[in-house]
Amino acid sequence: MSACEEPSDGVLIKFKYPNGHTNMRKFRLSEPIQILFDFVGQDDIASEIFVVQEAASSRSVESSSSGSIMDHGIKASSTLYVLWFSNKDVQEILSDQQNGAYALHHTSHGQSSLSETSTQPSLSEPPTRPLLPEPSTRPLLPEPSTQPPLTLFSQPQEILTLYDEPSLSPSSVQEPIIILDEQDESVSQNQPPVSTHHLGGPVDEIDLQTILKKMVSKVDGRFCPTSNQINVCRDNVLLCSLRAFKRRFFNPEAKLDVVFVDEDDNGEGAVDEGGPTREYLRLLMRAVHQSNIFEGHEKDRQLSLDTQALQTKLYMWVAKMIAVCVVHGGVGPHFFSERLFNQICGIPTPPAMVDEVCDHAFREQLIKIQEATTVREANSAIAEAADSLSIIGALRHVSSLEEKDSLVQSAADFFVNGRLATALDQFVEGLKTLGLLEELRKNPAVFYNMFVSEEIPLQAKDLCTLFDVDFSVQGSNRRDRENMTICFWRDWLIDIEEGECSPVTLEKVLEFTSGASTVPPLGFPHRPQIQFLHEGNRIFPEANTCILVLRLPLHSSYEAFKQHMIEGILQAPTFGLA
Repeated sequence: MSACEEPSDGVLIKFKYPNGHTNMRKFRLSEPIQILFDFVGQDDIASEIFVVQEAASSRSVESSSSGSIMDHGIKASSTLYVLWFSNKDVQEILSDQQNGAYALHHTSHGQSSLSETSTQPSLSEPPTRPLLPEPSTRPLLPEPSTQPPLTLFSQPQEILTLYDEPSLSPSSVQEPIIILDEQDESVSQNQPPVSTHHLGGPVDEIDLQTILKKMVSKVDGRFCPTSNQINVCRDNVLLCSLRAFKRRFFNPEAKLDVVFVDEDDNGEGAVDEGGPTREYLRLLMRAVHQSNIFEGHEKDRQLSLDTQALQTKLYMWVAKMIAVCVVHGGVGPHFFSERLFNQICGIPTPPAMVDEVCDHAFREQLIKIQEATTVREANSAIAEAADSLSIIGALRHVSSLEEKDSLVQSAADFFVNGRLATALDQFVEGLKTLGLLEELRKNPAVFYNMFVSEEIPLQAKDLCTLFDVDFSVQGSNRRDRENMTICFWRDWLIDIEEGECSPVTLEKVLEFTSGASTVPPLGFPHRPQIQFLHEGNRIFPEANTCILVLRLPLHSSYEAFKQHMIEGILQAPTFGLA
């Protein structure tokens, strides 16, 4: 390629690789197509033989083809999807070519396809190799396996995936073809999105706590620079955080110093011994969840397109905040869509579905085109959507129902993936903070529940067993009252779990005590403790979130205890005292 200079007056062609990376270059359409193949083949994981295909076309072009670029139907600026072959397939193709059993032929419409012997599946036919299970909205984590480790995606040159094959319908590409490393073992039907390393033993041996401990070890808890002070107003957590994170000397590898500011502009406390930080990280993740860089269902969020956010690199800053929440506090998003999680982890994603288009009007337009039963109906629906389709470069007249389906697919893919490429790049850059991105890509199955799955609700028994109780001496009058209060406490937790104390929840009780709404993956610095308020004038619960102490008031009846506990927690404006 060094001898072939890029022509300044050429046509720009963009290439999308199976791993999601893109590249682009200008070509003269009269040039030999081999120049294009030489450019694509420079990729480090390129296979000896591969194919390229336009996003809106059903014809693929094999890398051994001859002629000019124009001869193969590439007549304007376009995006070409690249499909690598596995080493095994390359050897079979070369062997079959030598035996005359493999040939590239043209259909009656001038479209090319791969024709092979009966032992080699074509790209358009159902594969006979073991398949991954159909993607689901909430896959399970892998269970311990006694099978030998199965390597998936760790050696890209040995993968044949149809995820990026644009001409195939969604129903035919929901499962990638997997080439087994030396064994022709079937893949378990219970496997979730898999790691870029291994299924089986290696994944099972690594757990979230082990990984988080390694990342937390990068944080110097003894060092807290002035630039790490975060002054927080509760009604604008994200903006306050942006000011701190953008400081030149803000250091995510040092301890945070969180100071909450009340309505009178007075700090709630100048010393952060853990409680304010836990409270802050919980509120920050909530603010991130509600920020304008995400869209979609509350528990299935994707990136949204915001030009101002792109200009200010808000995607990167928000991702940095997520990394700090995860590492400093074990607070996970729990709202990523499976597609967004897989894109971040470098796992191939299936073609976009029309239902994933968040813009309601555009989604309805695509559905109308998709449901057209005749070419005339399809073109009429396309005309109605002309403004939207022209903006994304998908407006065209179709002459068959197959072209209609291709148009809908390419439009959905662009809306869900293509237009967000720059935003995703910024987001991924931010997740490099504290090494989170590296760990995500090494162990996606381990992080799946933390990023995608909903949080598991607390149960009454969780809080019953969480605390140590600081009882008075056995047999004393104080001890008798404390025993009764602990009975009240446990009954009250059960009532909360059964919805009898709304709007108080078990999560709010834990927030009041610790600043966190869930027990962090690495636990608290020490076990929380329950103490008792024997003074008659202290009738509401009190807490110190830094030293993790909950002080319970003593009442003579359960109803009085329940009433004052509910009122105390709901009226507590800050952590520390009700």
